[in-house]
Amino acid sequence: MKTIDLHGCHIHEGWRKFKRAIDEAYFDNHKRVTVITGQGQMMYELPTWASNHPRVREIKQSTSYNPGSFTIILTKKG
Repeated sequence: MKTIDLHGCHIHEGWRKFKRAIDEAYFDNHKRVTVITGQGQMMYELPTWASNHPRVREIKQSTSYNPGSFTIILTKKG
């Protein structure tokens, strides 16, 4: 499983890193990606980013005690 840590990124930089990392994970045949956003504004933006990305099938908050951590399930290659 691949992990993306977006702590300390500005929103636009985080969006670019997210898109690039999701594409890389997809082409490297990963099924899941963990994304760490922290608890700032990016935590609220990530679900929108994920739902608009064509390679993302599902997004879930990883744990209730850490709302700034998400698990992204990728679409199958085909």
